[in-house]
Amino acid sequence: MVLRRLGDEARDGKRWGEAATHYSAYLQQAPEDWPLWVQLGHCLKESGDVEGGLASYHRALLLAPEDSDLHLQIGHALKLLGRIEQALHSYQRAVSLDHKNAEAKREAAYLQELLAETKAEIAKATALRSTRLMFDVSDLIQYIREWRVPSGIQRVQLNVIFFALTEFTALADPIVVYFDQTGSRWVPVKSQLFLALHKAAESGDEIFEEDLQNFLDQLDDPELPKNHLDTQLQKNDVILVNLGSSWWVENYFLKIRELRKQYGIRYVPMIHDVIPLTASKHCAERLVEEFCQWFSTLPFEVDGAVTNSQWSAVDVRHHVSEFLPEVVFPIQPIALNGDMRRDFSSRAVAVKDTIAHLIPAGASFVLCVGTLESRKNHLLLFKAWDRLLAKYDASDVPVLVCLGKAGWLFDEAAEFLRANGLLNSRILLLSSVTDQSLVALYQESLFTLFNSFYEGWGLPVTESLSFGTLPLVACNTSLSEAGGRAAVYFRSDDLDDLHDKLETLIFNAEERKRLSNQARINANLRDWRDIAKEFIETILEIQPSANIRQSVLLRAPIGRIVHLGKSNALKPSFDLAMANILRDGLNWHRLEDWGSWTTPGTAALRLPLPDEVIGQDLMLFLRFRGTAVDTSITVSCWLDDQRLGAPIEHMIGHGMRHNMAFRLNPRSPHLSLTIDAGAGSSLGPGDRDVGIGVTHLMLCRVDDTAAQHHFMNAFPELREQAVNGIHANLQRIDIQPC
Repeated sequence: MVLRRLGDEARDGKRWGEAATHYSAYLQQAPEDWPLWVQLGHCLKESGDVEGGLASYHRALLLAPEDSDLHLQIGHALKLLGRIEQALHSYQRAVSLDHKNAEAKREAAYLQELLAETKAEIAKATALRSTRLMFDVSDLIQYIREWRVPSGIQRVQLNVIFFALTEFTALADPIVVYFDQTGSRWVPVKSQLFLALHKAAESGDEIFEEDLQNFLDQLDDPELPKNHLDTQLQKNDVILVNLGSSWWVENYFLKIRELRKQYGIRYVPMIHDVIPLTASKHCAERLVEEFCQWFSTLPFEVDGAVTNSQWSAVDVRHHVSEFLPEVVFPIQPIALNGDMRRDFSSRAVAVKDTIAHLIPAGASFVLCVGTLESRKNHLLLFKAWDRLLAKYDASDVPVLVCLGKAGWLFDEAAEFLRANGLLNSRILLLSSVTDQSLVALYQESLFTLFNSFYEGWGLPVTESLSFGTLPLVACNTSLSEAGGRAAVYFRSDDLDDLHDKLETLIFNAEERKRLSNQARINANLRDWRDIAKEFIETILEIQPSANIRQSVLLRAPIGRIVHLGKSNALKPSFDLAMANILRDGLNWHRLEDWGSWTTPGTAALRLPLPDEVIGQDLMLFLRFRGTAVDTSITVSCWLDDQRLGAPIEHMIGHGMRHNMAFRLNPRSPHLSLTIDAGAGSSLGPGDRDVGIGVTHLMLCRVDDTAAQHHFMNAFPELREQAVNGIHANLQRIDIQPC
């Protein structure tokens, strides 16, 4: 009984893992105590081990097969695992055993409706509708506006979409679009126009200004009717594909959600890496914060994803499981082992003379391609060259050519280089070269060197192998996939091992030749046409899952303040997703540090409720920020698309903070709010038109005084009033149960 008591105490303290340990030990002594098997199941489920909890419930079921509540708990666990039809069967069994089990009745009705909608969506997608891939090139267009020279991520997009538009048209039936932020609309890009951009990108290292301007001028094609894209989306089963990055695009998930609601599209992004999560010290802090907020939202909004390596796929799943342990994230790796010779051959023929002005006359060299940033760990390479120069005559040590744009936190490596004059004479930093020169650098180098703390793939390794040049590579993350059996590896961040490998490759010509020949034989390269086909076929196989995942997992937090703005958190979490998840529709401006402006008109918040608070008295707190002028707003609460009570009107003074507190008793999980700010106002010349600012919200039980006290003390205007016993800035509204 001691073990059972200890388990109860740990359970009451919400120390789920500790409680599970005590209950497990107790049940070894008393295996017939079926209620304790149920308690063990609860604790395992709460600790994130839903499968373990389900197994414990089934053990209890052997002893109490007619217990209605036990079948209810099994249904909850199955629902969390996404096994919806099995969950429905369990709920129905619970109702058959006890017709008064209201919770089981509600769950069964909800899942029946969900399954019917899902089956209808699938039927709609397969009935006389062709499946089309719609490629979002917003990221590509924005990048080329700023940089002109396509990087690795941009070349992946250009190549895959090129083949989709040419050789695999029948398979992909592609549409190309971008999102016009100014007009807040998706705009189709004509195939001929994208192919012209692809040709311009292939014509040289930099897209000519005239070519770029011609492309940009034709983006909004007046020849296409305004409803052209709408017609295509209505008529077809569309999968929206983003092969670039979208975490920096404001309100991107809100845009995707609107497409899903309006047209039933599927959404499949490419996740190139999770560097801000795994190598955050090598990234700007604001970048990490924004990436974490995007990544926290990702599992709720995608139907599936693709990535570039097995390593990246494992990393993505791991980081999702850290805050959503019950989710198996649907991501498929597609190796980027494309033979780059074809990619370069149409525009660059290796001519040794093209690099004569770059490399000291008669000098041999080793090539390192990669952004000059701390993550690439150039400092280790510089230290290795410093050690070589201490042991050998400088004329015998090859020049290390480091090719890459300046990046984040390169100061330490640069200072090490500046402090050593001799070292500085044998290391050459280049920011960019022509494609012709790049081919010559690869082919004329003794070997290539690639070092990094973390990579999503490692395209320079693939490029080196494409041009028949042996790569020496740090053995970590996905680099071993990029190099395969062809590369030579050194232990990650190990100066001694790197130095030894460098000595061998530099001073043992016979061994270098042997390894180079072996690399050419073992290089696992394929045509970009085949890579594009794998992308297309993989994406076409991805089935709708976002709606089911949201219906099972998405619930508004209870008793916790939700900040509807940017976060400074450096780790993904469920709560971090809420600013993106709860704001609904396109009538929101971007997230800012303080919160978010609505646009003029009506903005919406969705607040899906957890099962345990349905039918209970709740408080909903909402905090507003005034604009530069007095603004009249109308707030309405909705349940299952039915308005609760009368709309609440209030004038919010310019620059003021105002708080509303709604008391309600919802009998359904589908709670939402609308905020109508009318014509709104301008933030100033050249700035945005806005409705009203919304900064925070909180849902809690009426009797949760601790949570309400926390909200009252979280903000200066309420904290001061709470001390003085005045609540002029907290508008309380009672809404009748519905």
